[in-house]
Amino acid sequence: MLAESNLVERYRGGITLPYTKAKIEKYTERLITHAPEKERLAKLAITRFMKNNMTIMLDVSTTVNFIAQHIRQEHILLVTHSIDNALACSQTNEKNRIFLLGGFFNPASHMLAGPSIVEQLDQFEFDVAFIGALGISSTGIFYSELDDLYMKKRMIQNARKVCLLVDSSKVNQTSSFKLDFTGIDYIITTTPFPNEIEKVLSTHNIEVIYEKEGGMK
Repeated sequence: MLAESNLVERYRGGITLPYTKAKIEKYTERLITHAPEKERLAKLAITRFMKNNMTIMLDVSTTVNFIAQHIRQEHILLVTHSIDNALACSQTNEKNRIFLLGGFFNPASHMLAGPSIVEQLDQFEFDVAFIGALGISSTGIFYSELDDLYMKKRMIQNARKVCLLVDSSKVNQTSSFKLDFTGIDYIITTTPFPNEIEKVLSTHNIEVIYEKEGGMK
């Protein structure tokens, strides 16, 4: 039986994939893991949500970094706490402006963090905030660092629309710090979520956009 072999877990009314603790890889390793899938998600996010003259928040996520690499819209104010995102944005369109939030540099995650960044985020009103995650389950969205969680909350509070990008490897991956689904407007992913996740997203009125090779579902 699948349940006996720990390939699935039983719950009242059915079975589900088991939750697992997400492995924390270095930023450079995560950047190449599932790279083609992440790039497709990023391109769809740009096509669906980004327009000229917007103020955009780009999270430190490696999936969001692919957004930074492919922006072609103009006269955008791009705000980020990722040096990698800032450098990528600088190569795409010289008509855009880049605001790099200042804080302490984390060499493992390539993230600038700290109380000063949380305060700086309150100075902006984003048209769209693009964020990533270490994992997602029916109980919430997961991150490995508390600083990261605090910054995500503030990004969400200061954005008109929030788009979460998660590749298929993040499903039912958990970690130490959890963000609930409040404030998330859209999730872009590649494969349908398990039913228990879909039900929770539905109760929060979150639109799930599935990217398929060759088109959007």
